[in-house]
Amino acid sequence: MDDLPADPKRVLILHSGGIGDLLMAMPALRILRQKYPGSILELMGRPERLSLVAFDLQAQSIHSVDRGGMAYFYLDGEALPPDLSDFFASFDLVLLFGRSLGSALEENLKRAGAGRVMALPSFPPGGEGVHVSEYLLQVLKAAGIESDSPFFPLRLPGEALAFARTFRKANGLIEGEKVLAIHPGSGSPGKNWNPGNFARVADWASQRAKVFLISGPAEGGAKEVTQNFKKANPVSVDNFPLIHLAAILKSSTVYLGNDSGITHLSACLGVSTIAIFGPSNPIVWGPRGEAVKILYGGNPCSPCSSEVRSGCSHPCPESVEPDRVIETLAPFLESSL
Repeated sequence: MDDLPADPKRVLILHSGGIGDLLMAMPALRILRQKYPGSILELMGRPERLSLVAFDLQAQSIHSVDRGGMAYFYLDGEALPPDLSDFFASFDLVLLFGRSLGSALEENLKRAGAGRVMALPSFPPGGEGVHVSEYLLQVLKAAGIESDSPFFPLRLPGEALAFARTFRKANGLIEGEKVLAIHPGSGSPGKNWNPGNFARVADWASQRAKVFLISGPAEGGAKEVTQNFKKANPVSVDNFPLIHLAAILKSSTVYLGNDSGITHLSACLGVSTIAIFGPSNPIVWGPRGEAVKILYGGNPCSPCSSEVRSGCSHPCPESVEPDRVIETLAPFLESSL
């Protein structure tokens, strides 16, 4: 795409996908930011999720995709609200992430007067064995946008890091004390390791480190894990704002979780991350970071669709034995402080 503006004054990135999708797009988002370092950058989507990347991308503001009148931009041939049309027209470049190519949203943004609209897919077409992050970089390269993209941890604002320090102190952690952060949930029950297995690992780890048990508003798992404890008395990290959770994770020694957005967050922060995968293909969807170990429990029928997964009586994650997880965790928690 040779008609991208050379020096846009204002750039809008619209990404309303899940946490994992957003974080796997970070290499592409950073390259876009590098291409336009002097531009005013604004973000639109789910504000709490976008708060995770706003500081890193030096975004000036975050806008909710659920604001009034936005629904008209997803419909063909509808009259567009003047205030939103003026908002989008104020941008020299709008970058869409998601299934937006040729969509009503893309066409309506052009109708509203956005200077240039570029749509990027969120993930590769089915059957392509390429990681989502790499696929997005390939799309940008084909559009003439490329740069070195070495991994470096997601940068967080000072306020969030200060919150994490206060949280650790309030829960009795001393300087240098090891922490195992466990998140037993995900967006799909078929991706979840058995709660009893998480409890067994937490019991083992509690003799070697402080255990943080992470839960969210709709992911489940934490209560069931707690019911299976024999020794562990973890610190509850329940339904924290994502930016504060990110800072708590960043201060942890090692993280254990399922195939979930929070697992991607841990990896993106540069935390040593152990991810339990089953029905999803880790080659395409695996978390990326400095120290990531994926324990893949895929059955011969894996990877599979969410429809197949919902009716499966032999969940793939159960192929990963607790002893295998403990063996993987041991080097992080049994070394001297």
